[in-house]
Amino acid sequence: MTPLSLDLILTPLPNTPVLEKCTVVSAAGYPFFTDERVTLAFGTTCVGVIVEGRALVVVPYFELAEFSLGNPAITTTGHTYPDYGLFGGLLSGASTNKEFSSSTTQPSAQTFISLVTHVGELHLFYTGLAPVFLRMALAEAFTVWRQNQPEWLEKRRNAVDAYAEREGLDEQRRTALKGRLLMPLVPVAPPPPSPSDPFSGTAMAGNSEAPVRMGVCPSCKSEIPFFCEECPKCQALFGPDSAWQVRPL
Repeated sequence: MTPLSLDLILTPLPNTPVLEKCTVVSAAGYPFFTDERVTLAFGTTCVGVIVEGRALVVVPYFELAEFSLGNPAITTTGHTYPDYGLFGGLLSGASTNKEFSSSTTQPSAQTFISLVTHVGELHLFYTGLAPVFLRMALAEAFTVWRQNQPEWLEKRRNAVDAYAEREGLDEQRRTALKGRLLMPLVPVAPPPPSPSDPFSGTAMAGNSEAPVRMGVCPSCKSEIPFFCEECPKCQALFGPDSAWQVRPL
């Protein structure tokens, strides 16, 4: 049987990170081995699974029946402080020789990613972000995936019909509202400026580059790129072993 060629081009989503060094936990129906390292790239029509030196494997969104993130593991960090008393100790400097502890419990910075499709299942382990933060980072990919789910689209079209009936909207307005369900996330790039364009080569010329998502450093409160691993201002680290993570704007 001749393998089916899907002829899908991986056009990256503009504000979605590439997930490098994902570890394969299990792969049924896909040419990957347990414990192999792969890279996930999220495009406008498919998810690309990349292994250096091998052909790109694409997972079309229309074949993706389940796309989930999770991790039941948590980490607890704590600190112990001396107790100087409420009033007397603070005023006199005398210590009561007691201590109190403070602890913080939060999801560990790692996520299990599950892709269930028409042809199999791919389960990956990603270290770097807890599920809640990774879910926000992959918002574009989840949006495109929903646009390829017939059941979800049908429910939203029914919601539009109910709204149109309640507000007495005409058919043209109703059709336009339903069209919003399939609006592309990636806008069409403007055409290159013509030689007669007075702004050609200036900052006011058309710019089709994707914007960089920004966040806030929890250490120095500076505005920095959300996906950086080190703050360029105060050198705070945001790697998998760090208790700090960049806060989204």
